[in-house]
Amino acid sequence: MTTIRKSTLADVPAIVAMSAKFYETTSYAKWANFNPATVDILASDLTENHLMLLAEHEGKVVGMVGLFVAPFMFNKDKIGAYEVVWWVDPDAQGNGAGKALLAAIEPACKERGVSAIQMVHLASSPPQAAMIYERMGYAHTESSYTRIV
Repeated sequence: MTTIRKSTLADVPAIVAMSAKFYETTSYAKWANFNPATVDILASDLTENHLMLLAEHEGKVVGMVGLFVAPFMFNKDKIGAYEVVWWVDPDAQGNGAGKALLAAIEPACKERGVSAIQMVHLASSPPQAAMIYERMGYAHTESSYTRIV
């Protein structure tokens, strides 16, 4: 059975390890090396000040979702949650951890006064991720393009 829980600072090493696996699959890895110390700081910040949820399956952490919670840039009276990472270990995919993490975002965000949640679909994301977002009521709002200089 998969359970979802908020991360603690004791989870940061596991988050860094999962982030390294996730990072290999992104286009970001082509222009910047993965820096564990940077990700340690990021994971600690998400855990202490924003939102970091973990999926456990049979007692092992197998997935994560992390979001920054901050005022909306065009109206400080609205709070948004902005995805940093949503990832499930490929060996654990298919047990519902990804969907469980996604379902847990909204209640956790509502506790923090969030009005809107923004999830990211990378060029390297599996196509089913966008379909899951849409089935859960998310709407496509923007795409971004990167140029390495």
